Amino acid sequence: MDIDGLQTFVAIAELGGLTRAAARLHRSQPAVSRRLALLEQELGARLFDRLRGRMRLTEAGRALQPH
Repeated sequence: MDIDGLQTFVAIAELGGLTRAAARLHRSQPAVSRRLALLEQELGARLFDRLRGRMRLTEAGRALQPH
């Protein structure tokens, strides 16, 4: 887990979507999506439920959020 992955996680959690997080982070949406996938793979858990145009924290995501 690195700072870039955590910043990506926080941006998605705060903004509720990959596109808005990508804009905040000045990255492409595929780059943000890939960073999230790597973080989820490293942690061995899904951090977000993907819903039509929105991302909602899973239980694992809620557990990570305060840290």
